[in-house]
Amino acid sequence: MPYSKPELLEEIRRVAAVADSDGAPTITEFTKHSDIADSTIHRRFGSWNEAVAAAGFTPNSPQTAIPTDDLIAELHRLREDSGGLPTGPQMNEEGAYSRSTYQKRFGSWKKALVAAFDDLEDTAAIESRVGRPQQHTDDALIEELHRIAAEYHDPPRIKEIREHSNRGAKTYIRRFGSWNEALEAAGFESADPNRVSTDDLIADLHRLRDELGTQPTATDVVEAGAHGLATYQRRFGSWSTALGVAFEDSTQNES
Repeated sequence: MPYSKPELLEEIRRVAAVADSDGAPTITEFTKHSDIADSTIHRRFGSWNEAVAAAGFTPNSPQTAIPTDDLIAELHRLREDSGGLPTGPQMNEEGAYSRSTYQKRFGSWKKALVAAFDDLEDTAAIESRVGRPQQHTDDALIEELHRIAAEYHDPPRIKEIREHSNRGAKTYIRRFGSWNEALEAAGFESADPNRVSTDDLIADLHRLRDELGTQPTATDVVEAGAHGLATYQRRFGSWSTALGVAFEDSTQNES
């Protein structure tokens, strides 16, 4: 089932606590610490600032509070999801920010695209390329989930998507709002975080440690883990507790 507004507001408050935000959490902090896509917040509340205000925070100052790198990263994310240059209306509907934010920061929507993409030399180069049909349609993404389920695991897990698909798990989370909602759209029973065994959660932290050569960080889990950071936080109470449980033996051996 889709997240209710109270659940989304509680997630914003949780992220603020986890990120130790000085006031309202930023979109970057939310993306780092939550399994829920920030675009879900945008769709349900109209804007990020309206959502954080509803959660009881004073919204960050508009425009200048958003780093230019974050604005450009969102353009790249939309382009990856759609397979074509994003349009202003597409940003308003699916993006984390509004078209007007880009117009104010860069001078125009086309200038924002030129600033974001190296393959565009000037605004004239945009005319024939903006708004191409989506490469990864919802139907194509759902078909890929069924392929993964048939070949590897039913219902498909983020782990299989990362290892056996050219569509990233983030694409599904951004497009459908969350991994569970993507599974439901494809007709699968949504994944329950409690179905993931504690042993599996710890084993994946050990895998990351072996691959990285050092104890994994929260960012490592977000970028390369088989399970979401929020899953660890829900299961163990906090990220630091999860690390303590996972690496207790090695800590004792070192002492």
